[in-house]
Amino acid sequence: MRNLLQALDYLHNRGIIHRDLKPENLILASKENDYNLKIADFGLASFIARGELLYLRCGSPGYVAPELLEDKGYSTKGDIFSAGIILYVM
Repeated sequence: MRNLLQALDYLHNRGIIHRDLKPENLILASKENDYNLKIADFGLASFIARGELLYLRCGSPGYVAPELLEDKGYSTKGDIFSAGIILYVM
């Protein structure tokens, strides 16, 4: 989980939001090591400026943040919510 959150921090500090985090989009770097992982499938990813909100509904049901479904706008916090769901599932 720590590696996932560090990767999200890296992306968010560069203005990138993934918008479709789910277990299927996390890939282990090697079969021998279950510690290093890669985030995959940036098909729904977007650039976002600090303080900006996005409104497009996208992502996988069950892993999206509530604000994404309420049409009130969402930010990089939606990725953090999805990471929390992944932790809960694990």
